[in-house]
This record gives sequence, C-alpha cells and structure tokens, in this order.
Amino acid sequence: MYQHTITMVTRRAGRPERGRKVVNYHLAEQIAKDRLNEARAMAAQARLMGSVRPTPDPLRVALGLALIRIGRSLAGQAAKTATRPRRATA
Repeated sequence: MYQHTITMVTRRAGRPERGRKVVNYHLAEQIAKDRLNEARAMAAQARLMGSVRPTPDPLRVALGLALIRIGRSLAGQAAKTATRPRRATA
C-alpha cells in the first residue's frame, strides 16, 4: 500500500538531477499515523478480550464429551485393534 515513500526529484531550473532520491515526509507521517491508529485499535480489542470471562461449555457439549469418553473406555482394546487396514474384497 505504501510503496512510494521514496520519490524521484527533477528540477526545472537548470539540469534535472537524475538518481537523487528524496523521502516523501508527508506520506511517511501519514503511514506512521495509520499504523499508530491500527495499533491502538488492536490494543483496545485485546483489552476487551482480556476482560471477558470464559463461559462454561453448555450442558449438551459436556454431556456429549462425557459420552464419548465412556464409549472409548468401554470399547477398550477391541477398538484399537479394529483400526488395522482391511483387505479389500472385490
């Protein structure tokens, strides 16, 4: 977005100067202001996110995870041996 902070200068009076580069200070100042504003906005969002307390999982999520754990423990060794690759029959 801000690729042209360095611009070429030519002078009308006398010979044009070639190859002399001058920093566009107004553009550099605008870039700095934009970046500061973005950093401030990000800091404000981070403060808001830090102040929010995490909510507990809903009952259905906790119940579902508990059922998955129970099913895995009941399956035990049989579930681990069933994951071997099977030979395709055609």
